[in-house]
Amino acid sequence: MTAFSEKVATEAEDALDLNDRNRELGRVRLIRDIILFIVVAVGLGIGSSYLAINNADKLAVFKVGPWHAWPDASSPKANPYSKADQARRGSLMLGSAEGIAFVAETDDEGTPLDGGCQYRITGSELPARIWTVTLANMNGTLVENPSERFGYHSQNVARINGSEFEIVTGPDVSGGDWLKSEANKPFKLIFRLYETPHASGDGYSEIRLPQIAWMSCQ
Repeated sequence: MTAFSEKVATEAEDALDLNDRNRELGRVRLIRDIILFIVVAVGLGIGSSYLAINNADKLAVFKVGPWHAWPDASSPKANPYSKADQARRGSLMLGSAEGIAFVAETDDEGTPLDGGCQYRITGSELPARIWTVTLANMNGTLVENPSERFGYHSQNVARINGSEFEIVTGPDVSGGDWLKSEANKPFKLIFRLYETPHASGDGYSEIRLPQIAWMSCQ
C-alpha cells in the first residue's frame, strides 16, 4: 500500500470514528433533554396542583364586605381542588340545605385582624333561622379562655334596641358580650347562617352581615 493509500484509509477511519462519536453524543444529548423535559413537566404539574389545592379557598368565592364564603364548596359542583383541600384539612363545609359559613380575616378597612387589638362586631337581624359567630386562630382552633366562651348565637346574644347586637373581641376581658383573642396573633371570625334562603349564593349581596370595626390595640 502506498503512502497515499494509507493516508486515505487513515482519514476514512478517523471520519468514521468522528461520526460514531457524534452519533453517541447526539444520543446522550437526546436522553438528557428527555430527562430534563420529564423533570420539568412533573415539577410543574406537582407545583400547579399544590398551588391550586392550597389556594382552593380563592376559587368560586364571593364576598360581602370583609366576609367571604364558598356556597358551592360542599355541592356536587365543587371543583376537585376544593374537594382535595377539604380532605387535606379534614374540614366539613355546610351543605347547601343546611346553611352557609362566612369567614372574615380583616376588619372593614381591610386590615388583618390582630389578636392584640379590640374590635367591635355589630349587626342586626339576618335572614336565617339561627346564626352563630365564632372566633378562631388562623388554623381553625378555638382560643382557650377561663369563661369557655367561644362564640355567640342569635338566641343568646344581648340585644340593643330589640334587634341590634354588639360583640367585642380582644385579649382582655370586656364588659358585655366578649370573645377572647390571643395577643399578637392573627385570628379570624366565622359567621354561620343556618336554614337561610341565600345558602346557594342567590341574593348574597343583599345580606347585611355584621360590621367589624377596629377599636384599639395594646
